[in-house]
Amino acid sequence: MTQAINPSTYQLLRRQLRPLSLKLRLSDGIVLASRTLWMALTGSAVVAAIGWITPVPQLLWWVLAPIALWLAAIAGISAFRPLPPRRAAQRVDRILNLRERLSTAIELYETGSDSPLAPYQQADAGALALQLHPRQIPIVAPRQPLLLALLPALVTVALLTLPNPMNQILAERAAVAAMIEQVNQQLAELEQELAARDDLTPEQRAELEAILRQLQAELARNPGDRQEALADLAQAEMRLRQQLNPQTDARQAALEQLARRLEQLSNNPTSPRPTLDQLRQQLENLAASLDQMSAAEREALAQELAQQAAQLASADRATAQALQDAAQALERGDTQAAAEALQQAGQQVQNAQAAAADQRAVQQALSNTQAARQQIAQAGQPGQGQQGQAQQGQGQGQRGQQGQQGQGQGQQGQQGQQGQPGQGGGSTADNLGQQQSNASSNVDPNRPSSQQGQGHNDGLVYQPFRPSGQTGDPDFIAGQQGSGGSSEVRPGQGQQGGLNNPSVVPYEQIFPEYQRTATEAIERGSVPIYLQDLVREYFSRLEP
Repeated sequence: MTQAINPSTYQLLRRQLRPLSLKLRLSDGIVLASRTLWMALTGSAVVAAIGWITPVPQLLWWVLAPIALWLAAIAGISAFRPLPPRRAAQRVDRILNLRERLSTAIELYETGSDSPLAPYQQADAGALALQLHPRQIPIVAPRQPLLLALLPALVTVALLTLPNPMNQILAERAAVAAMIEQVNQQLAELEQELAARDDLTPEQRAELEAILRQLQAELARNPGDRQEALADLAQAEMRLRQQLNPQTDARQAALEQLARRLEQLSNNPTSPRPTLDQLRQQLENLAASLDQMSAAEREALAQELAQQAAQLASADRATAQALQDAAQALERGDTQAAAEALQQAGQQVQNAQAAAADQRAVQQALSNTQAARQQIAQAGQPGQGQQGQAQQGQGQGQRGQQGQQGQGQGQQGQQGQQGQPGQGGGSTADNLGQQQSNASSNVDPNRPSSQQGQGHNDGLVYQPFRPSGQTGDPDFIAGQQGSGGSSEVRPGQGQQGGLNNPSVVPYEQIFPEYQRTATEAIERGSVPIYLQDLVREYFSRLEP
């Protein structure tokens, strides 16, 4: 049996069919793409419609994803779908109307036919294959499927170009995510600052670090969910509030009052507002100087210590007991026991100083978390750009401001003193919270004392209400000047003593209660952060 077509002719046919097969694959891919384009565009339209119902980050890329998948599928099918030589020859014969001349030659070779006409068919197929070129294969895309794809294409373009209400939500989420990252940086800086402080107890430092680290970890996992971030901050605030001791501020205020009193007794005031460290030093110095005191001085000191112990009993029972023991020891004449009691009081003051430092650290962390909560709550809100920047600056400056507050916990300025009564038995209410100024020779007798010597205190929180709109103190009655410069007093118009009103409570007794109420309100977070310093300063100026 002789072979119809020799291998060289068969290889020639396959070599000539290879570029024609590539053209056929390209044509098949274009036809398949035109028939399935509507599917990809419909998927994109569905994704774009979902982006109008729910916020979808990077919506454009998600809309392009179905088209990308469709293109990958078309390329894969066109490149890897099998196209044997016999099938390629059949398609070329059909497209170019070659009357199956190429496909017959390949079939005769593969089947091993021994027909007498095989050599002639072999020569004809080989000569014809040499004349073929890929550009002879036309590419025709069906139009009807393309027209069908216009509708989802128009819908997709419209959904992408028209204003999408979800874009505002996405912008808010992005702003919240950026603010969360910034807040996390602030919390990390706060953690480093607290770690560098040497006045905190190890237990308090470890607890604060644990709270701050847990909060940072929770915020780091937040992709921009405002409610989740606020919930995490609220949880951290609750844990910080549990670290606060409501009695610490009252204890510190009472000890500072004791320090001022001891400075007054020493007739050598060193500062307008002594600290607890100065109080501890005063008690140690007092214990060391008992032997140099006379009996009368020790008796007066015993009475003073007993009085201060009674005033301090409600705020700091341990220190009050030590002062009471010192007073009793002085009454017995036992200076050694009195010195030991005073040293014990100094130790209690040192403990109070450590507790106050812990309290300030907790308040500092709490203020920062509250500022962070306000920043995140306002992030991305319409019209909150400048206010958000102000809150951001306030949050960044909160640590430095609180770190310099010292023992006062945010109280600023010198200690205010209660005003002195004016002439005519007038009210001194306008003098509350203002500093006493030195008397000068050019005092206007027609000007009330509340308006003299104010200086830089014109911006006090407390401003008396004047219904008449007139300046001056309505309760201030100026005397009439005579020709000699002396005040003229007419019969029946002399200075009369005021009536004793038993319903009036002394100012020194009601002030601690009001101050304690304000302190508790600040600790509960009832007072906004930007007003807390003003409230503290207000009561600092009113303190008797």
